[in-house]
Amino acid sequence: MGGQGRSLYVFVGIQSFLIGLFPFYIPVYLFKAGESLALIFAFISATGLGFVFSLYLWDRVARTLPLNRLMIISLLSEWGLVSLFFLDVSSLFIPGAGVVNGIFNCSFWMIQRLLFLDTVTPGNSGRKFGNFQIVVFLVVKIGIFAGGFLLDHYSFGSVFLGTAAVAGAGTLYFTTRGRAYSFDDRVVKSAPLKFRAAAAYRDSLNSRPVFAVDGVFLYLESYFWMISLFLVVKQRFWTLGGLVIVLALIFSLMFVMVKNRIDRMPVNAVYRWAVILYGISWILRGMLDHLAAPVFVFVLLAAITFCTSIFRLAFNKRFYDIAASTSGHEYIFIKSYISQSCLVLAALAGALSVSSTSVLPALYFSAAPLSLVYLWYHDISRAPSAGSRENFSKQDAGVEQFKNSCRKG
Repeated sequence: MGGQGRSLYVFVGIQSFLIGLFPFYIPVYLFKAGESLALIFAFISATGLGFVFSLYLWDRVARTLPLNRLMIISLLSEWGLVSLFFLDVSSLFIPGAGVVNGIFNCSFWMIQRLLFLDTVTPGNSGRKFGNFQIVVFLVVKIGIFAGGFLLDHYSFGSVFLGTAAVAGAGTLYFTTRGRAYSFDDRVVKSAPLKFRAAAAYRDSLNSRPVFAVDGVFLYLESYFWMISLFLVVKQRFWTLGGLVIVLALIFSLMFVMVKNRIDRMPVNAVYRWAVILYGISWILRGMLDHLAAPVFVFVLLAAITFCTSIFRLAFNKRFYDIAASTSGHEYIFIKSYISQSCLVLAALAGALSVSSTSVLPALYFSAAPLSLVYLWYHDISRAPSAGSRENFSKQDAGVEQFKNSCRKG
């Protein structure tokens, strides 16, 4: 593994542990503190807003700052997020904390996605993303275990101190290492992306509608599904963490087998079945309140975990294959702008209309038909003369317009 790859794995390892330590618990922490579902929606909307604005700035400073400094900024932004929760949890604090959460999410996910894209090809993206997910899985679960234990048995102050110690160690590590590494020249030497051009992006693969819903689905999977699980375990942080770890371990071996074969399997058939399973997972989520026997609840949760994991593997393989074969790093920026902007609006609508957890099953049932939008996301082979960045850019009208307009000046 080269130096760039080592930097990626060390950075993601540290950040993944910190995410498990507290950001994983943010939705249930707010819920247990007495905040309504409407305020949690408001927090998510502010997170999307913070992501979009920080992405605009990040796109510009990332071309001039060394990679290790960008990693340090990401670590400090996560420590800042936890510091805000340490200081206060109130209705007035929610928007500011959401914006800081968006800044952290932007800095972490953009570094991870751009560095990961540099390591993959269409022939190995499934296997490499699977390997990557295994590393993230192991480290996040360690963080989740530690965070749940500290929140249940000690105080939030212990989580704050733990975050400060790990973020400080990571900052020290990247202060002395990684200065020689940088993003691919296509990122460093290209002009920053204009928000207007990203928002207007179209292509023949239906990327735009899929990007528009994906941010919403990611928060349904994480924030609101975590609240549902939190209710199942009687609002115990450590029990929630243990449940999530057990569910993930059950399918870890199966995940290892799938990720090593997905690059050789029929691409479109695998993707279609993954989307169908994902839609079924939302129907199963909506049924959770109707089950009383613990064994049936566990089987249901295991099935949901399996369906969601397979879908995310197939979807991310398709996304990175398209990015690597078309407009490269620009495609990642486009997805972030579109998905986060739509998330702001959707979460704001939720903040104005949703207040009780009793609506969660209805949200899950509604998500099932909406998830079929992912079926519109075509493989790169559907593009005219696909197979090279040049042919795609010249013959696809949406990409051509994008290339001509978004990076002028």
